[in-house]
Amino acid sequence: MDYPLRSATESDLNDALIAAGLAEERTDEEGEVMVLPVEGVSLDRIGSIPAQVNEEGIIIRSGNSLYHANLRVAGELTPEQIDTLPILDPPPSHPMRVWA
Repeated sequence: MDYPLRSATESDLNDALIAAGLAEERTDEEGEVMVLPVEGVSLDRIGSIPAQVNEEGIIIRSGNSLYHANLRVAGELTPEQIDTLPILDPPPSHPMRVWA
């Protein structure tokens, strides 16, 4: 299943993913803490969405400063996991990025 996510910040999204059991903190060799998806979960981090501007500099599609990501889960989420996640509802009619 695929879920478009949107939160105020990347940190808020990470907290929700960890609380839902879909990601975990890992420390790399240099001591940097990363939040990575667990097995069976794929995460496409998009971040904020810039405005689309035509050649004349006119905004043709407004941007969004909130943090966006696409989540793909092998299997079904529990109702508790769904309640924990900032799932975009309704999903975008013209998503910026989709899974191939």
